[in-house]
Amino acid sequence: MNDAPEDIKARFAPGEADIQVEVVDRDGRVLGTVGKLEAHVPPGILHRAFSLFLFDEQGRMLLQRRAESKYHSPLLLTNATCSHPLPGEPVADAVERRAKEELGADVSQLEEIGIVIYQVIDDRSGLAEHEYNHVYAGIVDPKSVDINPDEVDEVVYVTPQELAERRANEPMTEWFNHVWGVGAEKFSKYGFDIAGVPGIHGPAEAQAAAQSVSERDV
Repeated sequence: MNDAPEDIKARFAPGEADIQVEVVDRDGRVLGTVGKLEAHVPPGILHRAFSLFLFDEQGRMLLQRRAESKYHSPLLLTNATCSHPLPGEPVADAVERRAKEELGADVSQLEEIGIVIYQVIDDRSGLAEHEYNHVYAGIVDPKSVDINPDEVDEVVYVTPQELAERRANEPMTEWFNHVWGVGAEKFSKYGFDIAGVPGIHGPAEAQAAAQSVSERDV
């Protein structure tokens, strides 16, 4: 097992570090399981994950700010939810489960829009993300959202113009840049039309990250 510094181990909730995630190859075939902490110790072990983008009926994107207590990327903005299926759990079921656990919300029109593989180091936390990431999108009713403060500090709803302003003025999670690259051109069906919005793809490093992923359609 990879060794993690004690300060990193201490950021995990009791029992969280040992929650098992699926280790996969680059074709998504399951090779086994490993504890969540071990999977994220640099350089990281390729494992299955998912990221969800949600939009309200006005076409605004829901962003969550991760809770201060999170072991990874605390207080950074990111997409609606990001997590890992339990071993053997259908990914769509895991997406719905985590949307409920983190946001208290039911989602509708849920669909998988692509898969990305990336390997990045988050300098803020000292952890790695080496993920085979299933990217989903769907609709949420803001009235149904009741955030879990252990998971989420706040949620904000943004138009494309407001997202561009956010990306210009504050950092977001490392993985947001990669999963954004899968969905950016597909979100217009939810009313989130990025055509002609200056800065929507973020600073230069964010654009490079979005363009560098290995993307697979589903």
